[in-house]
Amino acid sequence: MALSRIALSEILRRLGRPGVIGLALLAFSLGLSVSSLWPSWQELQRLQAEAAAARHRVRTAAPVTDDSPAGQLRAFYAFFPRQVDASASLAPVFAAARDSGLQLARGEYAVVTDRQTGLVLFRMTLPVRGASTQIREFLAASLKAVPTLALDELAFERPTIAETEVRARVRLTLYLRLAS
Repeated sequence: MALSRIALSEILRRLGRPGVIGLALLAFSLGLSVSSLWPSWQELQRLQAEAAAARHRVRTAAPVTDDSPAGQLRAFYAFFPRQVDASASLAPVFAAARDSGLQLARGEYAVVTDRQTGLVLFRMTLPVRGASTQIREFLAASLKAVPTLALDELAFERPTIAETEVRARVRLTLYLRLAS
């Protein structure tokens, strides 16, 4: 141990002040680059796993064999979740609210069947309180997680200018197909 201290002090003496400062800056920049690149590397790994899963789903998906307009229409309607699966389709919305740090207050819900299209519209009007960034994160995550969800209306209100929390009224529609 004493020998290594002596060797280290000799190396530092030979490097001089500029060399020691250079080594310290090199160690600092290495630590900074690793600490700033690590989250990006983890995100890259997550995205690559998602892309691989998506490629697998595309490879294993049944090809559309009926290219007629009626077949294309059936494939279009098959995209929508069934009405009986509404709660499973809404789970990512409530998870996005929780992940964004928001608590969804009791909202208004309405179910409308559009006989012309054969779709069921599950409309939700949700009062939300929080920072505007939290609300935007919640909406972005919800719309990304549930492809058949639409944002119909968004209204912000801040009672006083000094408040950092805003009140928002969010109206979303989840499109479902009739159970057959």
